[in-house]
Amino acid sequence: MNKDLNRLDRISALLVQLQSRPVVKASEMAERFGVSLRTIYRDMNTLSEGGIPICGNSGVGYSLVEGYRLPSLMFTKEEAMAFLTAEKIIEKLTDSQNSNYFRQGMDKIRAALRAVDKQYLHNMGDTIAVHKSRKTRESLPNLLQTILSSINDKLIIEINYTNADENKSRRALEAIGITYTHPSWYLSAWCHLREEYRIFRLDRINDIEITVNKHTKTHPPLESLLGCDDPECLIEVVLHTSKEVAKHCADNCYYMGLTEEKDLENGQIEQIYMAYSLEPLARWVLANADTTTVIRPVEIKDIIKQIIKNLDL
Repeated sequence: MNKDLNRLDRISALLVQLQSRPVVKASEMAERFGVSLRTIYRDMNTLSEGGIPICGNSGVGYSLVEGYRLPSLMFTKEEAMAFLTAEKIIEKLTDSQNSNYFRQGMDKIRAALRAVDKQYLHNMGDTIAVHKSRKTRESLPNLLQTILSSINDKLIIEINYTNADENKSRRALEAIGITYTHPSWYLSAWCHLREEYRIFRLDRINDIEITVNKHTKTHPPLESLLGCDDPECLIEVVLHTSKEVAKHCADNCYYMGLTEEKDLENGQIEQIYMAYSLEPLARWVLANADTTTVIRPVEIKDIIKQIIKNLDL
């Protein structure tokens, strides 16, 4: 039974491929689905016998007769380009399972296009590139779908987690949502170990499992946990720095909570942060001490002094 279902899924996917591309090569499909060329030839023959007008042969490639298209939603060329851009981003910034699901969805979008728009999308594929940041770490494959599934079913997950100090722990969590802040994905959840809401970096999760245990409480919206509805969770920080440093470290600044920049008369820039923690900003100021001045709060200077003291020079 499972074998028949797998074959049905593969034949359906082959039909989507035929609708979404000018030419489909048997060798590429065999590699994609992990089957032999003979299996792909039999599948194509099954589609032909089922009334799908396929032209071509095993040596060149297969395509649908021009003008044939199954009824489906229609997308404009501009909408399809937006989806293509999203596909490039998701491929690089999410895990392999999520990327594969989106690719399958993109195949269905391509299948709904007119031939001229389909060719346009095919030609434009190489004009968009997304590269991972050098700071982006590889996370455990297939985390996103597992976490989202647990949220939908309101089931507790268990993870093995390694924190920034390399300490390992086993956590039972009630997942609330996932957030992307360059260059990392984060999980917001109720932690049974700490008995409070915590945020976990996905690239520090070493193992994940969905249990059969239901959530023990009703949770607030994800945005409220991120401090968006609770300014008291954030600390305002004001720094003066050079334009060169601000430009060179732009990614880091936004990652640490930068919300606003103003030009100053002396040629510097005033940066305003809304930060969860002062230590990352203190370390950033220390690394750029020759060009950066702390305006407020004074606690940042105290943290810098303690860091220097701990160097034991």
